[in-house]
Amino acid sequence: MPAPSVLCIGGCVIDRVGETLDAKERLYTSNIGVMRASIGGVARNVAENLARLGTPALMASRLGDDAEGRAVMQASRAAGIEMSRVMIDAGRRTASYTAIFNGDGELVIGLADMAIFDAITPAEAREWVAGAPAQCQVFVDANLSPETLQAIASAKNGRLLAAGPVSQQKILRLKDSFAALDLLFLNRFEAAAILGTTEEDLPTLAKALNAAGIRQGLLSAGAADGLAWSGERIEGIETPRARPVNVNGAGDALIAATLARIGQGDDFFQAARVAMAAAALTVETETTVRGDISMASVLARFQQARAERPASPDLSKQVNA
Repeated sequence: MPAPSVLCIGGCVIDRVGETLDAKERLYTSNIGVMRASIGGVARNVAENLARLGTPALMASRLGDDAEGRAVMQASRAAGIEMSRVMIDAGRRTASYTAIFNGDGELVIGLADMAIFDAITPAEAREWVAGAPAQCQVFVDANLSPETLQAIASAKNGRLLAAGPVSQQKILRLKDSFAALDLLFLNRFEAAAILGTTEEDLPTLAKALNAAGIRQGLLSAGAADGLAWSGERIEGIETPRARPVNVNGAGDALIAATLARIGQGDDFFQAARVAMAAAALTVETETTVRGDISMASVLARFQQARAERPASPDLSKQVNA
């Protein structure tokens, strides 16, 4: 039986990363350095990972009628993403994120040009969801407006609806859609931001998120072990050992692999554990999406990690009432 498809709605972006050759940047003048560009966007990266893992991925977003937009469209189609729901907007620029680092690896300035996503209307998004296959899962990122996110939530009609926040600031856009979410992916800093707390203890954060109406989710903590909750049930999720080269994209791989495994019949906690192996594989490459990732490679890495360490315990009873 083929895996159900996943409709990914949100960011299609050109990422640009520059680095000065000198250890410290020179402000208010030109700096000699190097610049690299890649295809990005949380929803688009999730879609590419899904396609590479063998799950049909449908993308819905907007691109400008420009060279950047054509590059995103071509690369995404080549990766196996179904792009017919991606609208070309001649009046706006393709979204981009530009980050400039100095030679010490410190961020000097980051510039996000994401205005095109404000043009995605609630009615348009509602049509995308309503027209998706009945068994299709839906993933949204918080590049969309709160109103558009609410429209997607209202149109899900029994489909699994998952979300990723993109950043500590943008997670607030999801707040009015919490009741409709079936699954939220976030890190401990995003969790603290949405709860308005400085708390960093994962079980405590999970209990608070559940109380806030988020019934199920996966909390990541970088190289440390993560945590998943479903109602009152809370379990540690082991992070396989890895040799990081580039941590960008690990969360996108984690989301995609979790959804792919749920689509193939795993329960949520098992899916999350397997998906951690996808994140570990991704951080060991320079690219945001690992070009050779497959479900076979993810399962092999999961089995290797499981043999190296025991499973984490159920943490539900370790959270203060």
